[in-house]
Amino acid sequence: MSRALGRPVAIRRAGAADQAACAAIFTETMAATFPHEPAAARSIAAYDASVVGEEQWVALAGSRIIGYISVYWPSNFIHSLYILPTWQGQGAGRQLVETVLHQALGDMELKTDKVNSRAFAFYRHIGWRVVGEGMAATGPWWRLRRSGGVL
Repeated sequence: MSRALGRPVAIRRAGAADQAACAAIFTETMAATFPHEPAAARSIAAYDASVVGEEQWVALAGSRIIGYISVYWPSNFIHSLYILPTWQGQGAGRQLVETVLHQALGDMELKTDKVNSRAFAFYRHIGWRVVGEGMAATGPWWRLRRSGGVL
């Protein structure tokens, strides 16, 4: 267990029993970060569809899940990182990212919407570099890369 700005946080792989908490974090964080997105994009059904075939890790403060990261290992791709708004900026996101980087077989990549400037600044601050950009139905995005830990 380590500390996020003085508050103890533990990281572990997520299990089936964690899915309801992760879905609640997804819906709350999506609503706060992307209020312009249609309600369907911020729903539990959207969460369920977004994690198919992915491995998840959770950050816990005591027994409460405060965030999660979801990784698609065949591409070494971080698909999502969500931290409860009240816990953002306190180190849990960084701990989750570092945990999966240490599991990676080589470099990892992720995308972040250009409108999400806070996420972009976070990733750049912890060493991710821009390697591309593109456009999706939701708008423009950045592709970032960082060295993984095993190779």
